[in-house]
Amino acid sequence: MSARDNIVVKAGPEGYAHIEKKAQIEAACALRMPLKDQYGTDQYYSPQTLLKEFAAESEQFERFGLKILPVDVVYVLFRCKLLYATKDEKEFQQRSGRPSIFGKREILPHWGDRSLKMGALEDKYLGGLEADIEERTLVTQLNSLNANHVGIDSHQAFFDDLFHALTAPLVSFLDEDLVDKHKQHEAGLRNYEKDEAKKFFSAPSLGQKTRGTENYCLWHGTVWLRTFLNMLRIAAFVHPGQRDFFLNAKMEPPTYPVFLGKHSQGSYQWHEDEKESWQKFPDGCLFRSWGFRGLSSMWLDRRNCPAIKQFMLDHKIIFECLKSPWSEKSTKEVAPTLDILSSATQIPDLGAKILLIYCCLEHLFVPSVAGAENSKYIVGGLNALKPGLQSWFKALYDQRCEYAHKGFVLRTDKTLELVTDSMKNVMLLLVAKLSVS
Repeated sequence: MSARDNIVVKAGPEGYAHIEKKAQIEAACALRMPLKDQYGTDQYYSPQTLLKEFAAESEQFERFGLKILPVDVVYVLFRCKLLYATKDEKEFQQRSGRPSIFGKREILPHWGDRSLKMGALEDKYLGGLEADIEERTLVTQLNSLNANHVGIDSHQAFFDDLFHALTAPLVSFLDEDLVDKHKQHEAGLRNYEKDEAKKFFSAPSLGQKTRGTENYCLWHGTVWLRTFLNMLRIAAFVHPGQRDFFLNAKMEPPTYPVFLGKHSQGSYQWHEDEKESWQKFPDGCLFRSWGFRGLSSMWLDRRNCPAIKQFMLDHKIIFECLKSPWSEKSTKEVAPTLDILSSATQIPDLGAKILLIYCCLEHLFVPSVAGAENSKYIVGGLNALKPGLQSWFKALYDQRCEYAHKGFVLRTDKTLELVTDSMKNVMLLLVAKLSVS
């Protein structure tokens, strides 16, 4: 069976027709693009991400164990179509996108292939997708993790134990000395230096291992790392090891995750707020806020490490959802809920935390078409899943209304306790909803 026929079988006739249609649309858009901008500089077309458009097909590929994404197929077909629609090689290169979009020669149709018929051309480079399948580790760099506290023997040991308990395909590179690990991952170098090892691993960093095409590994790794980091921030907020203010936590935008062994450095991403929750890159900034404009680096020590581990295990169903990262559970339930709560742990204003938590409940229980009396939908959801939480919700709702009218919330132990309990309860409700849906 040819590579093209294999993909048609896995995608199904309708799914493959959808893929071909999108490839044709991309080609048409690329052909309409002016080759020069207003300043006379060459322009290069950038294909759309298209992950959301192919959620169903991505799940289908996943069920068949096909470690490629439908958008991988779109990109190959798109470039094949342009090969016959452009006048010369320079135009072809500009309209088909910069070569970095297509990582390997095997999936990079070139001008010399014009002698091939379309069917043979497509089959050749769709077969190249299979050659692109390999195990990769996507890493994202951490900052604001307070590693100087002596209350824990090793952050590395804590994360290694946690990942083993979760049976999660995650790894960490936090040790002070990474030279030995560098020797294992990149054997045969003349010299191994501490600084070079740190640079190689983008240390301190977390990574996710998976097998697939480069695009497949990028997005699977992104989903896992983003989810784990959001849950780590939430867990460390409700189970704090240390509450110190004004530690000058390093606040930076997230960096683009990179593949281990490529010797590349992730650039800052300044436009993450233009993306939906499920599409954001993992943010390795680990700072916390407790209201009253107090920011703290994240502390992990003997006081909160066992509680954080138990928190992760109690919410393990969330990681189970990531085995199918394109499902509605993952994109519409897990990703937005964790994104909102993670933001609530970091925003300094205490009243804003309460508003965000309430927004989280609206996301979980209020239909998008609802226009008023949203609290009734939330009460109904609580009655169905966790009726014992009604008194807590009333306290949260009253505080939310008070903040909306006054514009401030007094920072008291009672209010801080309400915020912490609210974080716990929203996570409890998310797990309950995932368990029954």
